[in-house]
Amino acid sequence: MAITAMNGVLSFGPQPAKGTAASTTFYKHRASDIDLSTISDDRLGPPEVGGQPVPTIPYRAGVVAAGGATLLPRLQNTLGWLLYGAVGAVATTANQDVLGTTVTGFFNHGFTFASDSTYLPWMTWRKYTPGTNTASAMGEVFRDTKIISFTLGLPNDGLITSRVDVLGCMPSYADPTAWTYTNTNWEDYQSIPIGCVTTGYMQIPSFSGSDLPIVAGTLTFANAPLDMRQERVYGDPYLQDITIIARSLAVDLIIKWEDPQLYKKLMTGTTSGMSWTMAPYVANLDVLCVSSRLAILTTPWQLRVRSDNVMYQMNGGIRLAGNGSVMMRLTGTVIAPTSGAAYTVNLGNTNTSYVWPT
Repeated sequence: MAITAMNGVLSFGPQPAKGTAASTTFYKHRASDIDLSTISDDRLGPPEVGGQPVPTIPYRAGVVAAGGATLLPRLQNTLGWLLYGAVGAVATTANQDVLGTTVTGFFNHGFTFASDSTYLPWMTWRKYTPGTNTASAMGEVFRDTKIISFTLGLPNDGLITSRVDVLGCMPSYADPTAWTYTNTNWEDYQSIPIGCVTTGYMQIPSFSGSDLPIVAGTLTFANAPLDMRQERVYGDPYLQDITIIARSLAVDLIIKWEDPQLYKKLMTGTTSGMSWTMAPYVANLDVLCVSSRLAILTTPWQLRVRSDNVMYQMNGGIRLAGNGSVMMRLTGTVIAPTSGAAYTVNLGNTNTSYVWPT
């Protein structure tokens, strides 16, 4: 018989420290695709002379937890734990939305780098794989993990998506029958942001206060880890640590062509320039995602991404294709600011705080 994946459960919890798994605090989140798994590094040794011409030495070089999940993000509560894990620190302002407007009973959670900009908190993930019955279900526990990538997909006419990927030191198996979850009920559809909600926008404010005519876009928060071969030591198949050596926010935008002003700004430094300039175009970024339903009073659930220093560049040229509209593809990379945060992610909901256990 076929076993449907619909009864599976992915959950995650904050760890107080490396080596100390999350105990009873686990948040479950719906996902459309889950590939977080135990990855065993199985290898074959070199060819040897003697006997048959087939491999002679199978061995294992170690094990990690790797992969992640594709989510339709719920802004109601649990996404905040993923943002905390992906960015590093949070400061919450009560009675305020992500635009700085006073809204009683609403909370603006601003996620940004910790004082140690390479710091990311440890997390424990759990994956429940259903079987033919409860007794044959499988539970996997991934301890000592860090989020190495978090991507937001921003369509012009659909649900905003996210993809989270993690790397972990200590995968294991467990009996899932006694697993419980802090959020007993699944968060429903109401707090999912949608690309066509009219109050959402994407802007380069220093270029124009008007919304960019975006057809599609992605925002990718990457936390690059040290090569795994440098994290292992002799006599131990597990990673000793997950050291973050580089961080970035990459922007990829497909923009409907309306006039050449933004293109000329990139290439010439002014909206009316006629000659290419040596100086790259560095400007800011402001993206707001909102749900179609209200979280409180007249305020929807909100997610906002901002940076003051983004180097923008063309991805290819302006293509003219038969039976197609004119588009320009723009990519951007956040660069280090003189002071302050490289970027900030603001989550607006009615959850009072996100406090990582210690």
